[in-house]
Amino acid sequence: MSPLPPEEKGNHKVLFVISLFVLGMMVLGFSIALGSDLPKLSEVFRNLRPRYLIASFFCMGAAYLAFALSFNGLFKTTPYRVPFPRFFSIMFISATVNFIVSSGGMSSIALRSFLFKQEKVPYSVTIPLSFAQNMIFNLVLSCVCIGGLFYLRNNPLFMTGAGQAAVLTFLIGLLLVVAAMLLVFFNTSFRRWFLKQLLRSAHWFRAHILKKGSDHERFAAIHDKLETTVKFLHQGWLQLLAVLFWVSLDWCFTALCLYFCFHAVGVSLSLGLLLVGFTVMSLSSNINVVPAGLGVSESLLAFTYSRLGVGFEATIIAALLYRFVFFLIPLALSSVLYLDILRSFFKKKPR
Repeated sequence: MSPLPPEEKGNHKVLFVISLFVLGMMVLGFSIALGSDLPKLSEVFRNLRPRYLIASFFCMGAAYLAFALSFNGLFKTTPYRVPFPRFFSIMFISATVNFIVSSGGMSSIALRSFLFKQEKVPYSVTIPLSFAQNMIFNLVLSCVCIGGLFYLRNNPLFMTGAGQAAVLTFLIGLLLVVAAMLLVFFNTSFRRWFLKQLLRSAHWFRAHILKKGSDHERFAAIHDKLETTVKFLHQGWLQLLAVLFWVSLDWCFTALCLYFCFHAVGVSLSLGLLLVGFTVMSLSSNINVVPAGLGVSESLLAFTYSRLGVGFEATIIAALLYRFVFFLIPLALSSVLYLDILRSFFKKKPR
């Protein structure tokens, strides 16, 4: 059987992603049919408060700006310079690509590196900086999610049966992730052992699951990039604290965007409930085969909040508003910016 030509492989990937989107929407539709009262759903939608939606738009913009500034703090330590409007466009585009392919930030790093390459910034600069930012980004996210899970852990309305098991599993997993990331950063011996085990696992997966030959050169390059990333972070503590500040601000504005979307449907969330909602949306969006958890995240949030005393219908509408403000609008804008960057790139390219 002859291998598929590249065009057909590309078409199959597009169809696969579209199928996952459809799957997510089916989950959402099934959840609404199962758990909601349609007249109540219509009433919530009719009574939307536009001023809070406008506030959520501002929070969305502030979150993406903080994301760009967090990388800019690292980028300033290099001799390369890119005009900030162009810099922000690249960061904005790379941030939204994860909404299509959830890959722990790897797809974002790959696209960002390619776009910065067009600005004469080499991969050897962009990739270690991106790994450094991604490490801090996920560390802060994990700590925030641990807070949300602790709130659920101590809430008698939720902690029964399967809910208890799920929360404990995620809580232990996140605590292990945070501990591993801190040890990788601060302990050289552990870092070397951890990276060695990680690369061995990648080699086994490539050989036994993907049925492909060994790629020692690529694994060695990844190891070197990770070592370079950690060493780079150790060099400038002021830059590291600045990145930590902007990343924390990014997540803060992201949570506020969710908060104002709930205010738009007449629900004022406490800090604990906001942490829970942020945790459910973040974890289900990242640990999910459906792109950005579309449909699945909204359903999980609605079922979780319904057990905590928040109306199912209000949660569904607020979650969809959050999806629209923070995911769909940025994705549409970044697509326009990406096409504009490609157009200018091909104009510059000699024929």
